[in-house]
Amino acid sequence: MGRTLPSATQLILDEFAELKPLYSALRRADQLIFDKFFEAVSQHRAAIDNARNLLPMELIPFAILLEERKRNNRIFIELYSQLEELEKRIIALLPPEEGWGDEQ
Repeated sequence: MGRTLPSATQLILDEFAELKPLYSALRRADQLIFDKFFEAVSQHRAAIDNARNLLPMELIPFAILLEERKRNNRIFIELYSQLEELEKRIIALLPPEEGWGDEQ
């Protein structure tokens, strides 16, 4: 007996195919972002397949949001690390009596 339900991959492809007119109307820069959304959703095919009680268009935004949140967290951690490094460099350049964070 064959598969009676479409795979998660097929569901995702079908949903994005329905968005093709929107995609075509977007500027190229926006199309590239849209492509990233598709990649983000594709990473969560198994989760989408396990949530068959929801519609794909209900799940796709959550997958996109999840990937965007992970991306934002990575950027935040990187920026925080760079700020800490910058602060250390500034402190190293200041004379000891003017040092940042010196407890007097």
